[in-house]
This record gives sequence, structure tokens and C-alpha cells, in this order.
Amino acid sequence: MIVTNAGGLSRTQDGSAWRCLARRGMLHSECEAFDYLRLPPGGTRDGRGREGVDAVWFVLSGEGEFVCGADGSVPLRPGDLVFWSGGSRGSLRNPSSGHLELLSFAVLPTEVTDRLPARIPVAPAPLTGADHG
Repeated sequence: MIVTNAGGLSRTQDGSAWRCLARRGMLHSECEAFDYLRLPPGGTRDGRGREGVDAVWFVLSGEGEFVCGADGSVPLRPGDLVFWSGGSRGSLRNPSSGHLELLSFAVLPTEVTDRLPARIPVAPAPLTGADHG
């Protein structure tokens, strides 16, 4: 079992904070990553580095927007969920005066996972019952 939290965030030059909570190899799935993101006022997260990865972003707190390029933007509030297919088009933006906090679950698309070997987690099985000390 792996227990992690959002402490020890990596910080970027624009003040964004990021923490990967789980990675491929930890689950019996083709999960690319499970991430926590905190965007400061004026911060942006684009799709660079996530091409070919489908992601679901869930807004925990704050207000922001998903910018869809020439198509405009969609406002985001706590409880909203964004499915971001492919990662390369669009961006998350925080035009508000407070932080925007999100969770992301990213998976590889079927055309990629069909070519990968079966996933075997590197984490040991969870402890249960009398084994849990």
C-alpha cells in the first residue's frame, strides 16, 4: 500500500505547485499519473508534455477556466470536471485572485495501451487483518 499526500509540492517559476500522487506501475491499470495541481492567481497549465494522454481534471477549490483556443473558454468552479483529450489543445487558467486547486487522473489512450505489456504493480499488496501492525 502506498499512502501519499500533497506535501512537498514542486514549484514552477510562475508560482504553480504540482505533486504527482501516483504513477504508472502502482496500479493494475494504464494510469499515466494521478496529480494534484495548485495554480496561483494568473497561473496557467497547458498541455505540453501530455500529448497523447487523456486526462480528467476535477476542481477542488477556487475558480478558473478551461481555455479552448479559438473556441473560447469554459468557467470552472469547485466540483466541475474537465475531460481533456490528448492534452495538447487548450489550457487551464486561473484569472481569479485566489488559488485554483485541481486533481487530475491521466490515462494512456487505447491505441497506446493495446501495444503495452500487461501492467504489474511495483507496490506490494495492501496489508489486511492480522498482517496490519
